[in-house]
Amino acid sequence: MILDANQILALAPDPASAKAGSQLAVQRNWSNLGRSELALWGECQGSGKTPYRTQIDLGEPAFKCSCPSRKFPCKHGLGLYLLLAANPALFNSGDAPDWVGDWLQSRQSRQEKKAAKPEPSEQDVEAAAAQSRKREEKREQKVDAGVRELQTWLHDLAREGLAPVRSRGQAFWDAIAARMVDAQAAPLARRLRSAGSMLYQSGLPDAEERVAFELASIYLLVTAWQGIENLPPALQADVRSLLGFTVNQDEVLRQPGVADRWRILSQAVSDEERLRMRATWLRGVATGRWALVLHYAAGTQGFEPMPVAGTEFDGVLHFYPGAWPLRAMPAPPAEVLPMLHGPGDAAGIDALLDQYADALAVQPFLDRYPALLADLVPDGAERPGLRDPQGRRIELHPSFRHAFHLLALSGGAPLTIFGEWDGRALLPLSVWHEGRLYNIDTDFIA
Repeated sequence: MILDANQILALAPDPASAKAGSQLAVQRNWSNLGRSELALWGECQGSGKTPYRTQIDLGEPAFKCSCPSRKFPCKHGLGLYLLLAANPALFNSGDAPDWVGDWLQSRQSRQEKKAAKPEPSEQDVEAAAAQSRKREEKREQKVDAGVRELQTWLHDLAREGLAPVRSRGQAFWDAIAARMVDAQAAPLARRLRSAGSMLYQSGLPDAEERVAFELASIYLLVTAWQGIENLPPALQADVRSLLGFTVNQDEVLRQPGVADRWRILSQAVSDEERLRMRATWLRGVATGRWALVLHYAAGTQGFEPMPVAGTEFDGVLHFYPGAWPLRAMPAPPAEVLPMLHGPGDAAGIDALLDQYADALAVQPFLDRYPALLADLVPDGAERPGLRDPQGRRIELHPSFRHAFHLLALSGGAPLTIFGEWDGRALLPLSVWHEGRLYNIDTDFIA
């Protein structure tokens, strides 16, 4: 399957590579262009005498280039693929040159060796399962110890109050966060560091109130962990996930699939410790069901291919277990189409609050709730927000940096906005306006 330009750019390891690759997608930069059913190749003149040999296995896609870049894919691979998407007539069809054929053969040989590995015996499977359970039990013991320490820390903080801890600085929060890392509860560490940053660095007039709200949410979670055996299985899965326990993909695929036409409403990339995370929100046309697909990339790696915001596809999603499942795993779509008829039915503010309350009643640990809201007009108040036709107002999340972009796009007219609601404020992720979906992460420039 040949990807389109947006899908190719989504493979870039960073914005700089995407920009450089786009600049290379011009015929004058390339020579010896060719393609077969399996591969794509070309030579790009760099700063040296010898041009860089760039090749792409179209099946995955996978990239290789003779340039010294450590990024994957490099700008030459992106440029070559973008050139094919823009002007396929430039590529001669035929047999691949030896340097491409040898690479494809080596890839095929590795895949054949992997496939030829004998199936593990029943004893091996049982031994592996026993080792996995032992590792899991050891980790649970570490989490138990860390959670007990955190609960004592929260009790002490509740007695002391937030005002006195301001003098202790960020190190006060980093110390307990480091303890959570040692206890293998990294998500708690991130939330504690973020709470401290909010208190010292945000400059928000209600920073202490927001921090108190976050600490109460953390306390609810650690209390649930201590009594996890008394929770329903689906809620147990949510608690474990929020503490950083992963779910095997085979277990996810055993969940019943949900078939629908899925509209992609937003796509955003963020940094999470030493990883980059791409979050893609989808909504089913027939079911109205929300889905969140997360992809991770380390270092200079690119993300797995995924259709971009503003498109839709027919497919099946398997949801991770949970009381109010959101995260899902998609199969590669056969065909991706532009989203021509808008993002679907949008709610008003009252309906959002009702829906959010219903979701919390089922899953009280929700850290993000998808919200598609219609007829909202941005206002230019000191604390930016959105107003509905009845004059009711919701605030924009403090991390949102594009309030003036929204105001300019609106021009005083109502917008349909998709974003994440946290019970207090909305973080806009995309805007539907005049027949087009604007994905804020890629279409709005800070």
